[in-house]
Amino acid sequence: MSVSVIVPVRNSPAYLARCLEAVLASAYVGYECIVVDDGSTDDTRAVARRFPVRLIELPGGPYGPGYARNRGAEAARGDILLFVDADVIITADTIREVVETMAARPQPAAVFGSYDDSPGSQEFLSQYKNLFHHFVHQQANEEAATFWAGCGAVRREVFLALGGFDVQRYPRPCIEDIELGYRLRAAGHEIALNKQIQVKHLKRWTLRGIARSDIIDRGIPWTLLILQHRALPNDLNLRTSQRASALLACLLAGYLVWLTVYEGTVRLPLLIGLFALMTAGWSRQPPHYQMGVAAGGADALLAGGIALAAIYAGDIAMLPAIGLFPGAVVVGRLLSRRGAVSAQISLGAIVLGFVLVWAQLQGRLPWPVAVVGLALLLAVLALNYRFYAFFTRKRGPVFAAAVMPFHMVYFLYSVAALVLGIALHIVRSLPLAPRRYMRPSRPPVAATSVPAEEDCNREASRDHGGTPIG
Repeated sequence: MSVSVIVPVRNSPAYLARCLEAVLASAYVGYECIVVDDGSTDDTRAVARRFPVRLIELPGGPYGPGYARNRGAEAARGDILLFVDADVIITADTIREVVETMAARPQPAAVFGSYDDSPGSQEFLSQYKNLFHHFVHQQANEEAATFWAGCGAVRREVFLALGGFDVQRYPRPCIEDIELGYRLRAAGHEIALNKQIQVKHLKRWTLRGIARSDIIDRGIPWTLLILQHRALPNDLNLRTSQRASALLACLLAGYLVWLTVYEGTVRLPLLIGLFALMTAGWSRQPPHYQMGVAAGGADALLAGGIALAAIYAGDIAMLPAIGLFPGAVVVGRLLSRRGAVSAQISLGAIVLGFVLVWAQLQGRLPWPVAVVGLALLLAVLALNYRFYAFFTRKRGPVFAAAVMPFHMVYFLYSVAALVLGIALHIVRSLPLAPRRYMRPSRPPVAATSVPAEEDCNREASRDHGGTPIG
């Protein structure tokens, strides 16, 4: 089978170079590579022209990755369309594994893989987010209920028959791939998850980026999609155990709010904020804290606020535990040349400080009240035992302990996205309400309009010269 590798990109020259180097190092020979530039304003196009790929430019963008992929599919000549994000590095065997999966019996209409367990970025949040994705896909059903376009392939005739990605509803990075998966299944097609197809993700995640992606770009739109199709798959991160965990996390959050009010102190919310900011700046590589002036100043203000509140409340014994937070930065800098050892020590100081301050606050409560909080926490940990065991195996117990608060917050904003999605669904169902969640930036190109062979050749000659399909 011939394969067309389609890479949508916008303003990512460094990532694109590494992505294309990996694609062109593929051991499979029957493929072409098409790069679709979505209105980049930097030297992304110049980077693409350095490689023997077909470059399609979309002036006036951005129009979104779904639109760019559709344009690439129109120009493609392969039997299989393999979509690869520009910040993804495939292996030499990825294309071959895709083709072999497509040729298996019964033959699926689409196949996708997952990120590997070695993300490109070494910061804590990037490691956590990408390993989270790896775990979810590796635990999912191989007969998938949806689709993923980070590294996913669709038979060309099926893709074109379905009209490609829905760029009317999703004109920006969103759940256009998930929605395509729903349509594939509704049309009776099989989607396969091949867990052997693993690719490296280079993206560097931030707290703001994670919140925006998980709530705005995925949580709310996915809720709307579920309500539209009235289908909630028991797969990926929608399993029954995840729903139960989200409920328990909400109860635990309510308990913490009550605890803050009961104690009459701001130490607890300040502590959670300090932990989140410091952990988000931690890196496995020296320097172990990738913090700017603003983040460092915020950390200092939070730590000082907790210390002052502790002194005001007469909890002088809490000060050494609070001191572990700025101490972690000092340790990370002094021992930065020690590599992984100093990284674990510095991260361990943050985790230990959080646990000690939390324990001291809990110790002030009547034992029946403290037991309630402990029981809720243990219940969430028990439901997600495999998740934390996975992080322990991959990054050690200290890293796994640091992941726990972020995982709890993940459940909370997942519930928030669900509630907001339901509310938006109700609003959209009202008379005279807008019928679309998101508006297109311009009319989509019809995905079923395939250029003639001479047009493809002329476009390839103009853009850079294509790699012939063997």
